[in-house]
Amino acid sequence: MSVNTEKMIAEIDLMDNKKMYVVKDGQLIEHDLPDYGEVVVTMISGKTAFIDTKVKRKV
Repeated sequence: MSVNTEKMIAEIDLMDNKKMYVVKDGQLIEHDLPDYGEVVVTMISGKTAFIDTKVKRKV
């Protein structure tokens, strides 16, 4: 991921299936996704407030 803060442009790898990106107030937040589990994004007033990750193990 490369970010140009002067032009407010970010370049991300679209082939990386293990990451999720959230934009909040002009900031790009990178979040690693679990192999098994779930990710819940909570919104308040139309903005991302929380990212809750539940990790599970496959047996």
